[in-house]
Amino acid sequence: MHTDFPTPSAELVPLTGNAGTTPVLLLDGSCSYIDLQECADMRLNAARGLLHSLASMAPGQADERDLVHFADAAQLLLTDACDLLAAARKAARREAMG
Repeated sequence: MHTDFPTPSAELVPLTGNAGTTPVLLLDGSCSYIDLQECADMRLNAARGLLHSLASMAPGQADERDLVHFADAAQLLLTDACDLLAAARKAARREAMG
């Protein structure tokens, strides 16, 4: 896991998945396209793994609570990935302009 983080910039964007009225989780929109894309890929792969595990279960193997937990985790990961991909698109345009 990466631990040498730069100082956050003024381009902090709240993640859609924040609970409550004050955003706690923010992404740095000034990051490079590749950094944002890699972070989105990580979340997409994690969601894919969760959904693969769920699809591999035999019927009746998971109870209702398990299904809710799988769905909640996948939804949160996919929402974060969509936010990151939107920021990556902006970064790609910014980097293309110079």
